[in-house]
Amino acid sequence: MGLPIAIVGAGTAGLATAIFLARQGYSVRVLERVEQLQPVGAGILLQPSGLAVLQRLGLLAECTALGAPVSRLYGTSCQGRVILDTRYHDWQPGSFGLGIHRGVLMTALLNAAQRVGVQVETGVSVSRFEQASGHVRLLQEQADGREQPLGDFAALILADGTRSTLRAQMQVRQWSRPYPWGALWSMLPTSPATESGELRQWYRGCREMFGLMPTGCTHQARETSLTSLFWSLPLSEHESWRSSGLEAWKARVHGLAGEASEAYLQQIDNPAQLTLAAYADVRMQRWNDGRVLAIGDCAHAMSPQLGQGANMALVDAAALADALGNVGDQHALDWNAIFTRYGDARRDHLRYYRQASRLLTPLFQSNSNTLAVLRDIALMLARHNSFGRQHAVSTLVGARGGWLWSGAQKRELHAWKGEREVWE
Repeated sequence: MGLPIAIVGAGTAGLATAIFLARQGYSVRVLERVEQLQPVGAGILLQPSGLAVLQRLGLLAECTALGAPVSRLYGTSCQGRVILDTRYHDWQPGSFGLGIHRGVLMTALLNAAQRVGVQVETGVSVSRFEQASGHVRLLQEQADGREQPLGDFAALILADGTRSTLRAQMQVRQWSRPYPWGALWSMLPTSPATESGELRQWYRGCREMFGLMPTGCTHQARETSLTSLFWSLPLSEHESWRSSGLEAWKARVHGLAGEASEAYLQQIDNPAQLTLAAYADVRMQRWNDGRVLAIGDCAHAMSPQLGQGANMALVDAAALADALGNVGDQHALDWNAIFTRYGDARRDHLRYYRQASRLLTPLFQSNSNTLAVLRDIALMLARHNSFGRQHAVSTLVGARGGWLWSGAQKRELHAWKGEREVWE
């Protein structure tokens, strides 16, 4: 079908998009700067929106076999007062989130991409792109400073994450703002005494948050169930956290979460077991520039408070496949129009989640005592009326397209073939 399509980045968005495009008949090259792809990373929570896309990709059974179903998000204060109680059952009976090791998802996507003929090239760092009439040219900077062409492509899809350097080359207004707060996380064998099927969180005001999430197992160790542990902290305090020693931190965690944390704290004897994750807020006036499109975190990274990162990446991939529709004569395709159509389909959904994320983040990660009180009151009121519960759970599952309506559920979830089989 003529020139191939280039996808920069072999993460969730890049690989899922590559699979969809290859199945539609396109020649696809995925260019990844990492020398060797490895099944590493934190545990993530896949929502029904992401699970519906995995069903469409034919990967749902493989992922659910290794993941752990999550029935609700349950959070309490250090005094034991309920702050958050959002149950998937309130959205649709039988629905659930899926705690899964990021490496499991990436392995499933990578194997599926290779099966459909996607060419995945590692150790390739794209330094620049040039748009010309009828193609996009990619270039790689050599050690001597000279640039080497990597080839000409019909279109370029940027899926290289929050810190993409190629995004800045797009002629589009954009903003990238790092969050001052991050999280320490670790993956540990699950304690049978704490295995509840819930994503459990404990809060002390807005400043301290400790969480445990069922994460299933990995391809390499199917007999070992894992739990993701995470602890919120300001990035500026990471060094002081290290210097103060693990015992001081363990005392803080135990004072917050009590006995539920003991089995996991006992497994940590080295600060290196806890990895620091930092986040940023990325916004773009639009996501396309001619034959170039940004997707996933490269296009719309946000705080992890809503647990939507991997889901948004999967939904992006499905939406782009829908925007392309049936394969025709690639030489006659208007890529700018296709990418604009994709943007129109994603705008309301992403606008809502970006706004909700920016609103919720300081309620769970800040030094404000006032916000903690307002959060607790607002969430209590929401739990005790049907509208509040439905709004909370429809936000969680990835189904909302606005503050007053769930348009994304009707327009996008309904459009995904096989979506009903996720629950039936």
